[in-house]
Amino acid sequence: MRNSSFNIEYLSPTGLIGFWVLFIGLIFTGLMFYFVFFRLNDNDASYKDRRRKKLEKEDQKRRIERLYPKGKYY
Repeated sequence: MRNSSFNIEYLSPTGLIGFWVLFIGLIFTGLMFYFVFFRLNDNDASYKDRRRKKLEKEDQKRRIERLYPKGKYY
């Protein structure tokens, strides 16, 4: 009944295939931990977002200057 071409002990953690499965799994888990917990906390704004924020600040300055003009009366 036993199939001699496939030995189930290869899949154990001490076997060749089992060791590589565990090793690749640890690397994959570490990469996912890095991307989920460290990369998501970075505040890397895209080019369009930085441009939008810059335009909003310029518009805000322009509106403030309209409210408080520096004229020859003051």
